[in-house]
Formats: sequence, C-alpha cells, structure tokens
Amino acid sequence: MPYVLIKTWFPPNKSEEVAKVYMEELKKYPPDRSLGKSLATAIRANENGIMSIEIFDVKEGKLEESINHYQNVQVMYHKIEGFKYEIEVWRTAVEAMALLGMKPPE
Repeated sequence: MPYVLIKTWFPPNKSEEVAKVYMEELKKYPPDRSLGKSLATAIRANENGIMSIEIFDVKEGKLEESINHYQNVQVMYHKIEGFKYEIEVWRTAVEAMALLGMKPPE
C-alpha cells in the first residue's frame, strides 16, 4: 500500500488561525480508518515559518478516495494567507522493488 505524505507551510503569525481551522477540520473530517491510518505527524519551525508533515498508510484500493479526502481537508485552509501545502504519493520499498521484478529478503 502506498503512503500519502502531506506537507504544509505557514507563517508563524498565522499559527492561531491554523490551529482554529485544525479544530474545525477534526469535526468535519474525523480520521477515517477505512482509508488507512496516520503513521506520523511532525511539526518544526525555522526562519521560513512553520512546517508540518503527516504520513498516511493508505489501504489497498483506497488511494484515489484518500487523496480526495486529504485535498478536501486542505481546502479548509485556503483562506489563510501564506498557507501552502503539497500532497505526495510515495511507494513503499516493497512496491518499488516489485516494479523491478524483485522481492526484498524476509
């Protein structure tokens, strides 16, 4: 199953606004275990602002539905000035090796 990685960036002065939208997001789009599960969420700050990443392990056959779900979540943040995001799909190592006709050792 692939991973979906969501990266977000926003200015520090928008932190409270982002946090408020996040609380609304949890009500409107609670975690949907039928799509998969969140593996990790991390946040860091540097001179460019605040960045967060979240990695989701998507269930087989749920990739398109998952991407649509995560895109709908990100739309909630569109009105926050300076908020940016990127949604990426990553293959697992096993999936990548299978493309080469190989199977990793057990």
